[in-house]
Amino acid sequence: ILNLRKDPKPPKLSNPKPFAKIITESNEMLKLLREAELHAQSDVPILITGESGTGKELLARAIHNASPRKESPFTPLNMASFSETLFDAEFFGHTKGAFTGAEKDRRGYLEYTDGGTLFLDEIGILPFELQGKLLRVLQDGEFIKLGSNKNKRVNIRFIAATNENLSEKTAQGKFRKDLYYRLNGAWLHIPPLRERKEDIPLLTNKFLREYTLKGKSSSISKEAMDVLLSHNYPGNVRELKSIIQFSVNLAQGETIKIYHLPKYVQKVKPKKHKVSKGRQTEDLPLDEVVKNHILKVYENTGRNKTKTASVLGIGLNTLRRKLSLYGVS
Repeated sequence: ILNLRKDPKPPKLSNPKPFAKIITESNEMLKLLREAELHAQSDVPILITGESGTGKELLARAIHNASPRKESPFTPLNMASFSETLFDAEFFGHTKGAFTGAEKDRRGYLEYTDGGTLFLDEIGILPFELQGKLLRVLQDGEFIKLGSNKNKRVNIRFIAATNENLSEKTAQGKFRKDLYYRLNGAWLHIPPLRERKEDIPLLTNKFLREYTLKGKSSSISKEAMDVLLSHNYPGNVRELKSIIQFSVNLAQGETIKIYHLPKYVQKVKPKKHKVSKGRQTEDLPLDEVVKNHILKVYENTGRNKTKTASVLGIGLNTLRRKLSLYGVS
């Protein structure tokens, strides 16, 4: 039995708009977002951990948008794309003549992001030899362009992310301890989707709207939703998004049935699950989950329709129709 019970009093965000793209009803996730909102107001480095596909960059971007740096650049970098030979030139920039082909001065990612937030994804992959160079920027806020001998100062907020166990890599000597502790000024862990099943109907509804074919509406059957609720999602939210995109294309405007789902998902055996408010074990209709989510956001914004529509990412007229349908004046 999948337990979808939620804390009746989840923490509230003081400014929910920057986090509006993170769709959740999970109490654990709501606590995480509240903590992220608090950390957004400082410049402490943040380490975000979580399995692949959980939305680490989405959270990092939300933190940036909730911070005093929101008007400055947010630069996402995947550390897996850097080799030792490219790191200095791309990360720090270079002067004219620094190497063959360097025909003019070029800003690196650090200089470009000055005043903003630099998001270092897959930080655990960064070669050991390059970790010391990153540490110096974190500690001193200074770097030297390739081909130059002058220090240049930058004011950057660093957020790193990994799906690896950095503590274990540190113990094995594969990741610098000083860099690990420097990055881990605040630690935010995103739980996998299988541990927050209550978010699956909400995310499904979001992706249905996103991938609906032009001129056609999309919906999903209760039986197909039961299968989605019972799947383990090794690819997390990214996998669910891919499943819905595939199913919408296959259904061509029809209600999505089990046979529209990818073959490997069709093999999942549906389970029963519990819902909140003390009801008996039963199926959880998608429409009801969406209704509860809308009403909760409406209450959290002080019943402000304009703010609610903005947080939900829907039009004001659409919200009014929904509230009227739910009997809310």
